[in-house]
Amino acid sequence: MDRKTKFRRARRRKRNRQIFIGLITLLVSCFIILLVQWQDYESMKSTKHHIDKPVPALAESKKNTAIQKSAKEQEVENKHSAPKAKPQKVDPEINIIFAGDTMFDWDLRPILVANGYDFPFVHVKEKVKKADYAFINSETVFTDKSAKDPNQLFWIKSDPKGLQALKNTGFDMLNLGNNHTLDYLRPGLEDTLKYVEQLNFDYIGAGRNAEEAYSSKVIKIKGKKFRFFSFVRFLPDVGWIAQDDRSGIPTGYDLDLVKRTIMEQKGDADYTIVYFHWGIEKQNKPADYQFEYVRELQKLGVDLIVGSHPHWLQGFQYYNGMPVAYSLGNFLFPPYVKNESAQTGLLNVTFKGDQINMNFDPYIISKGQIIPVENAERDLFLQYLQSISFDIEISNTGDIIPK
Repeated sequence: MDRKTKFRRARRRKRNRQIFIGLITLLVSCFIILLVQWQDYESMKSTKHHIDKPVPALAESKKNTAIQKSAKEQEVENKHSAPKAKPQKVDPEINIIFAGDTMFDWDLRPILVANGYDFPFVHVKEKVKKADYAFINSETVFTDKSAKDPNQLFWIKSDPKGLQALKNTGFDMLNLGNNHTLDYLRPGLEDTLKYVEQLNFDYIGAGRNAEEAYSSKVIKIKGKKFRFFSFVRFLPDVGWIAQDDRSGIPTGYDLDLVKRTIMEQKGDADYTIVYFHWGIEKQNKPADYQFEYVRELQKLGVDLIVGSHPHWLQGFQYYNGMPVAYSLGNFLFPPYVKNESAQTGLLNVTFKGDQINMNFDPYIISKGQIIPVENAERDLFLQYLQSISFDIEISNTGDIIPK
């Protein structure tokens, strides 16, 4: 091999070695570049992972912010929405029955002995019991005492069995204040109070002293507070009027005293009811002074006035919206009663909020029993009551309607 050939081979080997080294260097460089890029990629991937899954505290903060925003938006929305209507409190409907003068003496005694003391009330018992509350005037004392007040013209006393009959019929409250309360003097009244309290009757119109006699009675019915007062405007002797040291009845002769008593005790009663024993016997029209009493009591905010004593029924009125029943007449009296003296009935008064309405259910006293009045006789009875009343109409169902 000549020298020229050797030189060419050596130069070729050297070039090949340089190419090989260059390739190796290129491969190493590429590897390094790829390695760096891979690390960057992993680093970016790790960073993205942390961004996609925030730390719990940050997540909770964002959640609370979202809730607050939602609540605020709801509040704004509620402000612009129509307010929710509050459920209205509905006043209860309350029915109270009132009945007139009642006794168990004279010619009633043999009837009661033969038929029992519940006999007079057979036809009214169901209606009385159906009422929410029932009130009656006791035109008698319940005693066996014999000493009488000499200032009286007629004396009435009854067996305590009569009280039990009133309880059996469904009556809840007795008015004891009238012109027969002390027929048998103060011992007779003491007996009456004892028997009435033993049977757990509510009562007004009499007491062991002035404080008791003038005290009103508060009764709660279906959540409503009723306050009952009683005053006597007809009595045989002023000695019957209760004093601090003696029993008796509350006088109704002094209108200022009546008004003062009502105002001092009226309090927060929902309804104030005043019973008067007043008027003129055997008359179907009130006396002039009664209209004055009605005007004055209406100004005080009295809600209802009920009266008796004339032994006849008298008319009805709504004076400036206040219902008045001037006289309920007799309810149970001896068989001698007839015509107007025998006409009786149940006064039904319905209370519902500010509305107070009267209804009258007519009966007649016959042979010691209270008998329903029906058909044409009933219609004539109600027409008669309308004719003696004031600015009212009475429907065929007994509703008393202001004109």
